[in-house]
Amino acid sequence: IASHLIKSVGKRIRPLLTLAASKLFDYKGIKDTFFSAAIEYIHSATLLHDDVIDRGEIRRGLKTANIVWTNKYSVLVGDFLFSRAFQLMVKTQSLKIMKTLSDASAIISQGEILQVGIEKKLDASQQDYLKVIQGKTSALFSAACQAGAEITEASDSHIKALREYGECIGTSFQIIDDLLDYSVNEKKTGKNKGNDFFEKKITLPIIHAYERSSKAEKKFIKELFQKPLPNHSDLTDLLEILESSKSLLYTKNQASIWTERSINALQIIEDSEIKTLMIELAEEILDRVS
Repeated sequence: IASHLIKSVGKRIRPLLTLAASKLFDYKGIKDTFFSAAIEYIHSATLLHDDVIDRGEIRRGLKTANIVWTNKYSVLVGDFLFSRAFQLMVKTQSLKIMKTLSDASAIISQGEILQVGIEKKLDASQQDYLKVIQGKTSALFSAACQAGAEITEASDSHIKALREYGECIGTSFQIIDDLLDYSVNEKKTGKNKGNDFFEKKITLPIIHAYERSSKAEKKFIKELFQKPLPNHSDLTDLLEILESSKSLLYTKNQASIWTERSINALQIIEDSEIKTLMIELAEEILDRVS
C-alpha cells in the first residue's frame, strides 16, 4: 500500500531540497540521505491521511489508496510511514534535526486542522488561508531545507536563509496548486479538475472572488457551495465568476510574490551551481502546469 504512493510519479521536491541544501555547503556524509527519505515518508503519510479526510479519488493520475484499499488501511499505513520516518531520523543520532522535522510534523497536523476549520467558510480571510498552507505545505518545505543545512557547518544566518527559502517556495507551490485546480486539464495534473470545489475547500481564488463580489454574487457563490452534490455545471458557473473577478490572475500574482521572496532569501549564499539550480526550481514552481 505504501509503495502504491511512494513509487508513483511524484515530484520528490522535498527530499531533493534536503540533498541540495546539504550540497550547497559541500556536505560529504550520508545523513542527508536518511533525512531526505524521512521527509518523503512524512509527506507520503500526510497524503494518505489527506485523501481520507478529503475523500480524494485520484492522486498522481492513479486511484488513491483509500479507494483501492479503504480508509482504514490508508490511515494505518500513513501512521506506519510516520513511524518509519522517525526510525530513519533516529539512525542519524542528530537531536537538532530530529527536532526540526518533528516540529514540522506537528505544524503540518495543525495546518490540516485549520483547513477543516475554514471548510465552507466563504468569509475566511486571506490571512486564514496563508496560515493553513504555511502549516500543511510550507512547513515541510522549510524543514527540508533547514535540515539539509543543519547537517553541515553552515552558519545560523545561512540556516535561517535556507529555512526562509523553503517556506517561501512551499507557499508559492501550494498557491499554484490551488490555482491549477481551476485552470488546467486533468491529464496534466493527474487530479480531477475542480476537486477543491467539489470538496468544499476554501482556497485563495475563492476567497478573492468572494471578497470582490456584490451582495447578489455572494449569495450565488454561497448557494453553489451549499449544494449537497454540486455538479460540473455548477463548476462552470464558478469558473465564470473566477474569470470575471480576475481571481485566477490575482492568485498567480500572489504566488509570484512568494517566489521572489524565496530567491531573495538566497542572496547571502555564495554563488554556485546548486544555488543556481535552487533559484531555477523556485521559478519552475511558479510556472508549473502540473
